[in-house]
Amino acid sequence: MNTLIKEDRLCVISDIHLGNPSFTQGRGFNSFLEHLLDKKTNLCINGDGLDLLQMSFPKVMLDFPSIISSVTNYLSGGKNKVYYVVGNHDIYMETFLESAGVFNVVPFLDVVSGNQRIHIEHGHLYDRFFLYYPNLYTQLTKFIGLWLRLAPGFFHLWDKSTLYLASLGNRRKHNLQAFPVAEHEYTKAARGLFDRGFDTVIFGHTHNPGIYKLDGSKRYANTGSWIGTSGYYIEIDRGEISLREWKD
Repeated sequence: MNTLIKEDRLCVISDIHLGNPSFTQGRGFNSFLEHLLDKKTNLCINGDGLDLLQMSFPKVMLDFPSIISSVTNYLSGGKNKVYYVVGNHDIYMETFLESAGVFNVVPFLDVVSGNQRIHIEHGHLYDRFFLYYPNLYTQLTKFIGLWLRLAPGFFHLWDKSTLYLASLGNRRKHNLQAFPVAEHEYTKAARGLFDRGFDTVIFGHTHNPGIYKLDGSKRYANTGSWIGTSGYYIEIDRGEISLREWKD
């Protein structure tokens, strides 16, 4: 297991939630992989690529064949890599993903790009609810999953609501100094990682996309999610990071 890599260019996405009844980004994800293939850019899936806690078997059967075909095409020839950081919705798949030999499965990823050191981690270990009440968190998540099978649009509404509340703490568009109240625990964790020599910290988990400047030149970023009508991703280019939105 190699958690330290050197990449000039790398795209980071998280929270795809494949198998979740609310996942509608199958075609978008496939075209995104085609884009990365054309750009010869490697990919990091920063947790919750699969959604075992809220999975709908019919939904998996609907989305899985085309997704697997796109991933296979992306990896064909051995020139592209997929780094898979496990999250709380797919941690039970860690052994299976490792034994499949397709992805580089890691608990976190440290990237040297340009003259920057970048730490990538899903972020669920900094969620107080998950940290202190893991069993209750899991059971509640599964219960919500049953609700989603009846009303898949609920997850979209939930994401839009949380993004709106997050935007209240970020009043000016692209104001990198402000960050949502919901991200405070993660910015605190990021500062701890800055003390260990990292210049940038990238989390997922909260579904709140953004890049925020902390402590001068240090940066905290969140990759958002692929639940809803668009997908967010972080592009790393020789140490510089940018938040982008993919629309099919």
